Amino acid sequence: MTKALLCALAALGLLSAPVTAAENAPHHKPVELHGGWMREAAAGQTAEAYVTIENKGDKPDTLMFVTGPEVNHVDIHRSDPTPDGSAHVTTLDTLDVPAGSTLSLGPGRIHLVVSGLTESLQRGKTLFLIFHFKNAGDVSAFFVVKRLPGSDRIAPSDPHAHDGSTET
Repeated sequence: MTKALLCALAALGLLSAPVTAAENAPHHKPVELHGGWMREAAAGQTAEAYVTIENKGDKPDTLMFVTGPEVNHVDIHRSDPTPDGSAHVTTLDTLDVPAGSTLSLGPGRIHLVVSGLTESLQRGKTLFLIFHFKNAGDVSAFFVVKRLPGSDRIAPSDPHAHDGSTET
């Protein structure tokens, strides 16, 4: 082969060392995401998202941030009840996930607020989000969009209603 062809193949990643079976084996991350769902929302609005995070590893991990190709920003929020029955919402910089634990994000507790949606999210659609963990790296999941119970309209754009309702 000519030097120019070898350089072109190397640049395209088509020229590499043989891959062993161990290198080709699937890599299972200690952190897994299960049951992701979110409320309906119009384009440009915000929507709450919920998921179960399971750390099967023997070391704690930290969720550093969340991104997605169809969103501008994702915040991690924690809702704490107040004496008057409302909720105090705190934005968290990160979220610790202890070793061997399962965290369920849901209405009225820790949840994600997805901002700047590039398209409307209606029941049945999915939204792809990437969770960036300090140790496990990137873990991604599809979130199924659900409608608020008893509603024929898109869910309110106020993600802090924290009504504790369950989705259908």
